[in-house]
Amino acid sequence: MSIKDVFISFQEGSAEVLFPSLNDVFYNPVQEFNRDLTIAVIQNFIDTSNSEKSEKKGDEGGVKILEGLAASGLRSIRFAKELTGVARIVANDWSRQAVESIERNAEHNNVRHLVEPHNGDAALLMYQHKSPKEKFVVIDLDPYGSPTPFLDGAVQAVAEGGLLCVTATDMAVLCGNSPETCYTKYGAIALKTKSCHEFAVRILLQCLESHANRRVMDPTLINTE
Repeated sequence: MSIKDVFISFQEGSAEVLFPSLNDVFYNPVQEFNRDLTIAVIQNFIDTSNSEKSEKKGDEGGVKILEGLAASGLRSIRFAKELTGVARIVANDWSRQAVESIERNAEHNNVRHLVEPHNGDAALLMYQHKSPKEKFVVIDLDPYGSPTPFLDGAVQAVAEGGLLCVTATDMAVLCGNSPETCYTKYGAIALKTKSCHEFAVRILLQCLESHANRRVMDPTLINTE
């Protein structure tokens, strides 16, 4: 009996992820384009960094990546199989069941040497990596809903000159269905207009900028080496 006789499999990109049953599937096919785009952006970032010969942007032999909310581990596995110039990928999730899925899928895709499963709170994990030597070169956040609870930790844990990838799946809030909720989460009021999707991107960007600006003058984040 093969492993595929026991688990349900889904193929995306170069990765094949396994699930115990349809009731335990963490797979959202709608987000495939998001993952494709993220991989293209990260690879371009790595290539550009290498061409500039920046020695401050990663461990020897490649960059260090954090996927803060990894679920099945599909995104991290695709990073490991499709990106070049990667040293280590920390695939974190709060759910122990999800971490077991990450471990199983990393082994199944033969990328366990690159993918490091971690069970814990994403915000706490990022706060624990805010010293210069512990920072991640790339942080990817793809939460269920708003990313705002994780942004303060993310801007502290990403390396100087690093890359922060953020997905927001609460488009109803960002497109004006609940202005009060949008203000509470993002510090801006969304409007229902034909350009609501552009508004949503701008609101998210200003929220990211706001969190980053709070840490610009934080002396604990300055690398004095």
